[in-house]
Parts: sequence; C-alpha cells; structure tokens
Amino acid sequence: MQHRYLTTSVVLLSLMICSACTSSRESPLAPRLIPPAGESSSVAAVRDEGLPGLPDVSGAPDLPGRVGSLPPDATRLLTGLGCVLDGSAKVLLTEVMGEDGRRDVMVSDDIGTRYRYWLRSFSGSGGTTGYLVQLKGCPVSTVGMRAYIARGDAAPLDVTASVLANSALPDAVTMAAYAEAGVSDLFALTWKLDKVPVVRWVAEPDVDRPIALDGRTFDRGNMVHAGFLVWEKDRFTFHKSVPAALWPCKKWEALSCSEDPFLKGW
Repeated sequence: MQHRYLTTSVVLLSLMICSACTSSRESPLAPRLIPPAGESSSVAAVRDEGLPGLPDVSGAPDLPGRVGSLPPDATRLLTGLGCVLDGSAKVLLTEVMGEDGRRDVMVSDDIGTRYRYWLRSFSGSGGTTGYLVQLKGCPVSTVGMRAYIARGDAAPLDVTASVLANSALPDAVTMAAYAEAGVSDLFALTWKLDKVPVVRWVAEPDVDRPIALDGRTFDRGNMVHAGFLVWEKDRFTFHKSVPAALWPCKKWEALSCSEDPFLKGW
C-alpha cells in the first residue's frame, strides 16, 4: 500500500537524516530526554481518544526555526503531563507572531519519527494560551494529538474531548469504508503552523487504488478532507472550509490549491 504524501514525506526526511549523518559533529537535535529511572518514575500512557495526530511515518515536521532552549511555559506543560526533561537539552524552536504581539512557539526535541514530544502554542485574548501537544515516549505517550487551554496562571485544561465533540470528522463507519478502499487513517497537516494557527486533517488514498470521488475528496481524488482546526482568540474551532488566507499556499505545492474546494477565495 502506497500513499503519495506520506511516502514523499518519508523520502524527504530520509534525505535530511542522511545529510546530517555526513557531518562529524553530533546533531544538536538528537534525542536528549532523560530515560525513566525504573517503574516508580514511569507515567501511564493516555489511552482515551485523541485528535488526528502527526503522521506515523514522517513524525514531527521540519519547519524553519532555530536550535534553542525549551520555553518555560512549554517546560511547565510537558512536565505536568509527565515528560521527563533534560533542562540542558536543546530543541528545535520555531517562533510565530501571535495575538497582541505575543510570541507563539512550535517545539520538538527532534524532527521526524525520532521525536518524543511536539508542541505548538497559540496566544489568545485575555491572557489565554492554547496548546496542541503530541507525546511519543517521554516516557508518556498520547493517542494522537491533544488540545489544552490555559487561562492566566491557571493550569492548562485538557479540552481534547470538547474539540472532538464539536468537530464534524468522518464517523467510524465512513472511516471503515475508506480503510477498506485503501485510504490511510486521518492525520494532521502541520506544515503551515509556522505561518497560521491552523491544522488540517486529511487522509490519503492508496496511489494504486483510486477511490470514488465524494464530498470529501480533493486534489483530483488524491486526498480526503476531514476539516480544519483553527485557533480563534481563546478557543479551538472546527471548520469544514476556511478562507485561503488561513491556508496560504502556492501553485507548486504537492497539494493543488486552485482545485481545493475547501479553500474560500483562492
């Protein structure tokens, strides 16, 4: 079974990793999490349903940024979720202009499938901050991506269940039918989070098994659209379609924008 976008992501990631291997200097993004010291320090994995997450085969995105220290608010959140962190470790850090001139960040301890944690913050009105987080053995793991909202100095609240309840994602019956036709599980497109506070949820058909076009297919049937998750002022909201400004793209991108019925005004 082959999926065009997922396969392309793996190839590009492999090229980046191989390029890094040619350097005699140790990569500053190599995993530096302190392993759990026995059963007493291990934390049970989150088992309940999460949001569609980072692609299993490509992992954390490699977006423009720099190597730096984990920001204090991200450290507090990840530690509170059970991650065991090395305070001296460097992370991949992307800074994004947020609400009222505040700085949002996207961080991961490594790119690709080697990541153990990935986080994107979203500044909001009234001192509100939203977070999307995915953990993969720090030692905690999540099922997919999770959403949190912190108000002022209060501890972040897990709002994943609420986001799911208000998101018109394909139901289990629909996804089972897609799977039977060779379509992948839903996953998150995070490649524009360095520009906009938007994640897109999609699934990808097997390139060798074209599927029948329906109300969710786009890019000439090469992708299945599930929706957009948008951070708006102080909450996460689900949208079936968004203005093109919230999903900026160029004609040379792998996914065609001009033929995307879920972008308004392209």
